[in-house]
Amino acid sequence: MDILSEIIEISDEMVNSLEEDGFFEEHQFIDRIPLKRALQIAMQRKWEQEDNMFLTNTEFLKVCNDTMEANISTTIMDLVEKGALNMS
Repeated sequence: MDILSEIIEISDEMVNSLEEDGFFEEHQFIDRIPLKRALQIAMQRKWEQEDNMFLTNTEFLKVCNDTMEANISTTIMDLVEKGALNMS
């Protein structure tokens, strides 16, 4: 198995495990697919830089926070564009 296939498999397992534990219900601004993609990118970058794809707790939390921030920004912009939120 090549490294990219392994990263995809492991990220799928991580997201499935998070889903089973109710992570996405607790963190409603983190969606499954964007988190999986962000994990894959972070794991690939780490592999390229350190020859190790496994994220530390801190790295994992950063990926989650970055994903959440992007999702919140998108949600706010969608509300502004629809006129549901007026930003002064």
